[in-house]
Amino acid sequence: MPANGRFVDDVTIPDDTPILGGTLFTKTWLVENNGNVPWSAGFQLVNTGGNPMTTVTAMTLPPVQPGQQAQISIVMTAPIAPGTYFTDWRFRDNQGNLFGEIIYARILAKAPSPTAFTNNNYFVDDITVPDDTPFAPETSFTKTWRVRNTGTRTWDANYTLNFVGGTLAPRSKTVIVTPTLPGGDVDISVKFKAPTQPGVYSSDWQMKDRTGQFFGVKLWMRIVVPGSAAPVPAAPGTSSFQPVGGTLAAPVPVAPAPVSPSTQPQIVVQAKAPHYSQRDSRWGARPLGNIPSAPSISRWGCMMTCFAMTASSMGNVIDPAQLNELMVQRGGYVNGYFTSWSALQNVFSNIVFDGKFDQTPDMISRIDANLQAGRPVPVLVDLSPSNAYSDADQHWVLVVGRNGEDFWINDPIDYTMGPISLRGRYGRSGGSLKDAIHSAILYRAR
Repeated sequence: MPANGRFVDDVTIPDDTPILGGTLFTKTWLVENNGNVPWSAGFQLVNTGGNPMTTVTAMTLPPVQPGQQAQISIVMTAPIAPGTYFTDWRFRDNQGNLFGEIIYARILAKAPSPTAFTNNNYFVDDITVPDDTPFAPETSFTKTWRVRNTGTRTWDANYTLNFVGGTLAPRSKTVIVTPTLPGGDVDISVKFKAPTQPGVYSSDWQMKDRTGQFFGVKLWMRIVVPGSAAPVPAAPGTSSFQPVGGTLAAPVPVAPAPVSPSTQPQIVVQAKAPHYSQRDSRWGARPLGNIPSAPSISRWGCMMTCFAMTASSMGNVIDPAQLNELMVQRGGYVNGYFTSWSALQNVFSNIVFDGKFDQTPDMISRIDANLQAGRPVPVLVDLSPSNAYSDADQHWVLVVGRNGEDFWINDPIDYTMGPISLRGRYGRSGGSLKDAIHSAILYRAR
């Protein structure tokens, strides 16, 4: 019997699940290789009918031997117009031949109620100026991001993109966004001029709604002005990874950002860990799990980057690119590129997974106990706390110290080093410390 595949079960989103129009959701199927040919390099799942509800219409299948089962997940967006929508997918081998059963999803897209409108966005792509593009001093250029409206409110002329941080600010720090319907994509452009001095410069941006409230994910850019004083980043996607058993590079030392004692509390790092940025050009462009169709580390690698910081703090000196490789080799990913909660226990013999805690009564005390023992804790926060929490808002940061009713964190979204306030960035107005943390993952040394 040639290559074959069959549907086994709906792991998430059973047929006719009602979903608010414009909302992101993850459809996961359990499938089985019921042929006699292994699913190997070049085997894909491809859209063959209906409404794809995603811009990614082909995804790489995980390696599966005959008789084995696997979970396959695709992030989709419910259409805005109310109604029933389906999407059909089939398996395809490395010769381009379709095989096996059709697997599908069917949802009921719901219209939002007048009082349930939300603002949210999703980074789609860098259209111009990839990170670490070199520019001669005083060169003018235009950065363009492609962004999706994943909320339920139309972006009109009152919606803007705003400069919120970094070392490269244009003359105009606010850009009006082209009107965009929920579910639609828009290109947003900002004009810059490269500085006169050599160096590496970054610029962070975030959207505001008609009331002036920030929402959604940050957009960012980094450029290089070459010169003798400019540290030149490694080529995108490269790393100093060595084979298993080799000597890994030394970790980046922890160096808290300087603060004024008269205006800010002293930063006390109880669990010292290197600060890694998921946006670092040495690994940011690499796909998670080394699967070409998977999201890059810079886009979805916050959790894995936190795990690299955690492992390094426990004697396993490793950067995100190196950990990505080891997780592929030693079972740290689920379904190809989804980070397993217990990934570090799978990869390192001296690390024990103590569990994942989702706002349990003792979650904060467990985090405190780990900090007192010198162990950092990866925690899940709301990337846009001014809006209602959804799967699209998931972001992982690393707790490294306590500060009264707050935690110091290393945020993998930041280029710069130095712990920052968790509640200051991800806390809700009037909310408690516990309200700001949705989950915590605990590890300890064996």
